[in-house]
Amino acid sequence: MKLSNEIKDVLNNYQGINSNIALGEEGGFIRTMSTSKTLMSKAHIAFDAPYTFGIYDLGEFLACLNMFDDPTLSFDDDKKFVNITDGVTAFKYYFSDIDILTVPTNDINLPCEDLKFTLTHDELNQLRKASSTLKTSNLSIRKNDGALFIECVIVDKQNPTSNQFTMNVANCSINTDAEFDFVFDINNFKFKPADSYEFGIDKKQVALIKAGNTDYWVALDKTTTFKES
Repeated sequence: MKLSNEIKDVLNNYQGINSNIALGEEGGFIRTMSTSKTLMSKAHIAFDAPYTFGIYDLGEFLACLNMFDDPTLSFDDDKKFVNITDGVTAFKYYFSDIDILTVPTNDINLPCEDLKFTLTHDELNQLRKASSTLKTSNLSIRKNDGALFIECVIVDKQNPTSNQFTMNVANCSINTDAEFDFVFDINNFKFKPADSYEFGIDKKQVALIKAGNTDYWVALDKTTTFKES
């Protein structure tokens, strides 16, 4: 078995979310979940292994793969290890018991359509820079009364007089009459590079973010408010 560059890119992204991973799941996808369970992701790309196996340290596994220019993976019939080789040298890499790993077992099935908006790659980077500058990880998404846009505000939610950075986003669809203040921890935005990011937020305090063929579900901060009339 050979790994495509697309699979390697997904795995490199996922090692920043959690070092534990289960690969070879049926259905043509790769999934991960943070240890805090505030971030989950599913890449719609198949990892065509003959069976599902667990990796405890994804960073180490990737380092083994990167020792070779074009490695071949051959899987043990007894489901204990994989050989990673270039035909001359090889790693014998043992699997971990999936039951002891922090990995997702179910998808999140919420519509996430109360608010929808799109951020470009540059816009998201600008919000990250503002977060670093103001030394706060809170990103507040608010409706601007009387305007056809939303506000993305970097602000310390625990300090009412804190400095703020505001970005107006017109590429949005507000599908609720409720008053809302959706709050993210921007440290959970561990998305792979993409031209744009499509956000959908559900009143049950979960957001779905699409980056190309990869979906990310992010739990909102406990300071989120959603007041229906």
